[in-house]
Amino acid sequence: MAELVTGPDGAVVDGVLRLGVDGIVAVEGYEVTTSRTPNGLRYDVRTPDGERLAWTAPITSGHRTLVLGGARSGKSTEAERLLRDHLDTVYVATGYTGTPDDPEWAERIAKHRSRRPASWGLVETVDLVPLLASDGPPLLIDCLTLWLARVMDDCEVWSDHARVSEVERRIDQLAAAWSATPRLVVAVSNEVGSGVVPADAGTRLYRDLMGRLNATIAHRSDNVLWCVAGRTIPL
Repeated sequence: MAELVTGPDGAVVDGVLRLGVDGIVAVEGYEVTTSRTPNGLRYDVRTPDGERLAWTAPITSGHRTLVLGGARSGKSTEAERLLRDHLDTVYVATGYTGTPDDPEWAERIAKHRSRRPASWGLVETVDLVPLLASDGPPLLIDCLTLWLARVMDDCEVWSDHARVSEVERRIDQLAAAWSATPRLVVAVSNEVGSGVVPADAGTRLYRDLMGRLNATIAHRSDNVLWCVAGRTIPL
């Protein structure tokens, strides 16, 4: 009688045929067909002795999630909710720290801090590639919108649009690190392309780069969520 043993990496039939979460390690004599179902990838197996069995690989949520939305749409709150059970999460703040003469920004930062678990760590940086490339606890990156603005500052692209290629290079580097990261990661980003076309060329360039960044990271994510009016919609 055929034996099927399941584990975290998939299932094994008769100790030789491996059925991965999303793929097969073929063995001569075993006939395998697959089909997508609402519950996951289904394997139907016919053994060399003619026995038939089936196994469905459970759907996994993935470890890279991008949360998009407009201003005050609830995207940061949703990102925090996704990681609330991970008490060792590191919150990665990409924005400027603010100045004493900017009480509105200081109040906004204070509200974000008050929502986060006290056990969470904090890193304030735009140097995201080394963080993504290293092993460690989950990361919540808030947000890619501010990251892009600071990268554009670093590259002085606001005053010299010809420097845009350097910004695009950094976007590609970030996307590669996002694709390869071993960590559980959630990133927040603003959707800025649905409003009025900006009047000045620099802001139009920022809008266009933001669209490219969001599309690039979304393409390399396991999950993409859209927040609007405090509601979350999977994309």
